[in-house]
Amino acid sequence: MNRKLERRLIMIGSIWQIVSGLLTIFVYASFIKNEGLHSTYPTIAKLEAAQSIFGSLYMFAVTFGMLFVILGILNFVLAKSLKDDQAEVKKPIWFILLGLASYFVMDILGSLMFLSAGLLALAKNKSISKLVNYHLQN
Repeated sequence: MNRKLERRLIMIGSIWQIVSGLLTIFVYASFIKNEGLHSTYPTIAKLEAAQSIFGSLYMFAVTFGMLFVILGILNFVLAKSLKDDQAEVKKPIWFILLGLASYFVMDILGSLMFLSAGLLALAKNKSISKLVNYHLQN
């Protein structure tokens, strides 16, 4: 059994993660940084406090975006290494866990792609193992 559908779903999810991470880094984090730079407050202490908060938000957004980019690249490599006609156990579980984590950070598209790919891979594992057992008996 080939795993073409799972590979495609994972690659779509990986590309989405990379694009989403890059948008988070370059668009959203830059917006946060600009808001912090253009804020005006009556006292120096309030201005420094606001800039510190915006700086922390900027670093969080960049870190979050980098996490998405790294996970996207990792999943792209894992999708390429998904083997046909072999029962894979760890990779489908990883994709299901990643789909659940994507759901919790409100990445609905990534969640759908990774959960679907993980469940399909686990379902095909059962068929592959039965086919292998059948061929061994005959």
